[in-house]
Amino acid sequence: MKFLPPSGLVLLLLVLPLFSAGCSRERPRVFYINSYHQGYGSSDDIMEGLRDTLSNQVQLKIFYLDSKRHPEEGYLRLRTQEAMAAIESFAPDLLIASDDNAVKQVLTPFFKDGPVPAVFCGVNWSCEEYGLPTRNITGMLEVLPLEESLSILREYFPGDRLAILSENTASERKNSDLLDPLYRQLGFQPTYLLVDNFEDWKREFIRANQEADLIYLPTNGAVRNWNDEEAKSFVRREIRKPVFTCDDFMLPFAVLGLTKIAREQGEWAATTALEILGGRSPAEIPLARNIRTRALWNRELAALVGFEPTPELRKRFENADEVQSP
Repeated sequence: MKFLPPSGLVLLLLVLPLFSAGCSRERPRVFYINSYHQGYGSSDDIMEGLRDTLSNQVQLKIFYLDSKRHPEEGYLRLRTQEAMAAIESFAPDLLIASDDNAVKQVLTPFFKDGPVPAVFCGVNWSCEEYGLPTRNITGMLEVLPLEESLSILREYFPGDRLAILSENTASERKNSDLLDPLYRQLGFQPTYLLVDNFEDWKREFIRANQEADLIYLPTNGAVRNWNDEEAKSFVRREIRKPVFTCDDFMLPFAVLGLTKIAREQGEWAATTALEILGGRSPAEIPLARNIRTRALWNRELAALVGFEPTPELRKRFENADEVQSP
């Protein structure tokens, strides 16, 4: 029988436990509930930031609620049941949810107090209605640079009639309620044009150009039968008033955009998830808000409404046709 020298034996005794642990230790399981569907720009950016940050450090399972295309209560109940069954089967160590519906349908009713810790992102402006955060759940709110956008445009286009043209969804109805005091505090008289389909969107766009001084386009993901190319042609033909947005995927239809960088939400959620998996309690992690923005302008549409920014402002804004997604 051959014996190892003392130094070799010590080394072997040190290495063997590490080798065994490395072979048997399973990567932590993270279950991600996406409120929407693949192909919706802002949601895709969140997921990309999340996946890139988590990389190969966890086992990641993704579930889409698809609530933009299917906001019906019966459908959401069914998808919630399917999500819960998938969670039970996967047995995750942590949950991540993006945007309001995933928080409302899954996190709040089933995981507010455990047993699985959770992180949310993309919840618009406030999470008070969901009773969050809790000792088990923390997250990042999504806030938009609306005040600055309105301030910039008002210097060029005085007037207080503001039209908000968007999809008719729970998230946008929530935004209308939450943001109405802000609009009025800034001296605007808001009108909410929330539509179900593309034909209604076009009709209300024409109406807004006739009756409003400024038009805000938040999103279009739940507008049925939406057609990007047709919308571009339509807006070029019908635009009369300055149109702005806070989401980069709406820039083809807007003059100006101080836009959120949605990827930030996914990166923060993933980083926070890794901290919790490393032993930190969600209760120790304060509620956050996104801070990164991007300034873009659409020169073609700007020319059509007579928006010519000052040289100083032009230095800040990127031409939407010349930039790549962040």
